[in-house]
Amino acid sequence: MKNKINVMGVDLDVISVLAFSQKLKEFLLNDRLDIVFLITAKTLEYANKAEEFKNSLACADYVLPSQEMLLALVYPHIYENANYVSDFHKLQLSLRNMDCSKKTVFIVSNMVNQVESFLNYKRKAEERFIIENSYMGDITENEDLVINEINATAPDILVLALESPEQELWIDRNHTKLNAKLCLVLADIKDGMLKEYNEIPTVIKKLGLQGIYHHVKAWRPLKQSNERRIFKKKLESYNNNTK
Repeated sequence: MKNKINVMGVDLDVISVLAFSQKLKEFLLNDRLDIVFLITAKTLEYANKAEEFKNSLACADYVLPSQEMLLALVYPHIYENANYVSDFHKLQLSLRNMDCSKKTVFIVSNMVNQVESFLNYKRKAEERFIIENSYMGDITENEDLVINEINATAPDILVLALESPEQELWIDRNHTKLNAKLCLVLADIKDGMLKEYNEIPTVIKKLGLQGIYHHVKAWRPLKQSNERRIFKKKLESYNNNTK
C-alpha cells in the first residue's frame, strides 16, 4: 500500500514496512536509478523557504519521513493503525527484511563508518551491504569527479549522507548521469539519525550488547519531546497561514 499525505506543503509517501521491503527489492532489479528521500522537520522548512529545493524533491520515487512525529502529529489515525515506514528505524527494518543477496554500496559522506553501521545494523552473520567505495568532500565543487567515481564503481546502492539542501539539489541535477540502481538520500544526518551509529566500544561488542547499546543511546525522551513541541508549533503556524 502506498498513499500520499501533505505535510507543510510537501507530499510524503505512506507505505508499510513489508511493502517497502518488496519495493526496495524491485528497485535493485531495475536498470534505472530509483531514488528514496528520507526527510526531517528541518527538510520541510527548507522546502517552504526555497522553491528550487522543494522542486528537487520531485526527482524521488519515494519521499519518506525520518522522524515519526511528521506522520504521528499530522495523521495520528494513520500512524497508529499500521506498521508504516515512519522513521529511519523503519527504513532500516525494510532494508533488513529484503530477501536478497549481498549488495554493493557507494557512500558519499564524511561519516562512512556510521552509514555502514546503519546499513548492516544487527547483522551478526556476514554483512549484506558491502561498501565498495566512498567519497568525502565537496560534491558541488567536484561534481564531475564524484559522478565519475560512482559510475566507475557502478554500485547497487548509492547513499548520500550529507547536509540538506546540498545533497537533494545535487541528486536532482545529476540522477540521470549516475550508474546505480538505488539512491538513498538521508537528510540532515549530523543533526539526527546517524549519531546513533558511532563506533561501538570494544567491550560492548565482546559482550554482544550492540542492540542494547543502540537502544540506550536512542532513548532521549526530553530531546524528542522538545523537537515534537517545536514542530507542532511550526505545523500549526503553517496551517494557520495557508487557510
